[in-house]
Amino acid sequence: MSTGTAFVLGFLLGVVLMLVVFLSVRHRPQPPVVLSEVGEETLGRARDLVARGEIVHAVKVVREETGLDLVRAKAVVDRLPRTTGKDDDLP
Repeated sequence: MSTGTAFVLGFLLGVVLMLVVFLSVRHRPQPPVVLSEVGEETLGRARDLVARGEIVHAVKVVREETGLDLVRAKAVVDRLPRTTGKDDDLP
């Protein structure tokens, strides 16, 4: 087998393997998170953190206490009310 033939066969094998991996790792849509699935204590902690502007920590709390993945935990935190970030005391 010549070097050129081996290169072409290796290249084609690589392309086929990449297609197999790509097609097998497609992301399947997850069902939406219902806030009632998350405990009231967890939501309370997350609400407090969101009110203080600590969004990342709120997501972390939801993940640790519920076992949800990052995307679903962030979806829960995104549904919580946020403060506007404006201070009424400032002139």
